[in-house]
This record gives sequence, structure tokens and C-alpha cells, in this order.
Amino acid sequence: MNSEELYKKAMELESKGEHKSAISTYKEIINKSNDPRHFIAFGVCLQKCGHWQQSIEVLEKGIALKPHYCEGDARLLLAKALFKSGKKGLAIKQWQHVSKMQPEYPSYESVQNEAKKMLAQNA
Repeated sequence: MNSEELYKKAMELESKGEHKSAISTYKEIINKSNDPRHFIAFGVCLQKCGHWQQSIEVLEKGIALKPHYCEGDARLLLAKALFKSGKKGLAIKQWQHVSKMQPEYPSYESVQNEAKKMLAQNA
């Protein structure tokens, strides 16, 4: 299977609640792919399983690959993982960064608003 077929399979497994199988499939994908979507989706799956540190590593790689859209969403996910891992200062830096980003599709201002809310609650 190519990476797109594996990506669809991983999302399907995840939607069925088969997170362990989805994680294995995402691991296979990221060994073949440099698509930021794959890394970000893998980070979300890891968070659903409470694997916060692993999620940080995967999301950082996805963000470093310069996603065409959803960077703000990915950074919010990264901030959540950092916060849950006890790295509050790094989470605050991500929220600050996101709060200053330009709104973009598909989330528009909701990403910046969420970052500002998290800063107000935690900074």
C-alpha cells in the first residue's frame, strides 16, 4: 500500500476505536512519507491514547514539514501535549505564537481565540 492508502486505513481504524492498530499503521506511514498531514493525524491518535510525549515528537515533525494549512490547529495540539507533559512554559510559547497567527482555512479565528483562552487560563 502507498502512504495515502495507509493513511485512509489508519483513519478508518481510528474511527472504529482501534487505536493500537491505527498507531501501528501511522508508524508505517511516517516511515514512507514527508506529508505533514500524516504526522499531525498520528499526533492526534497518540493523544487519544494519552501518549503525550510521543505526540509532541510527531507533531513537531509535522509542523517542521510546513503544513499548507492547519498549522495553527497543529500548534494547538502541540501546546496541549506539552501542557499535559508538564511543559507549561513551552505550551505557553505555542499559545502565544498561535494567538498572533493570521486566521486561515478551515478554522479561521477559532484557533487564535482558543490560544488566547488557554493563555488567559494558564499564563
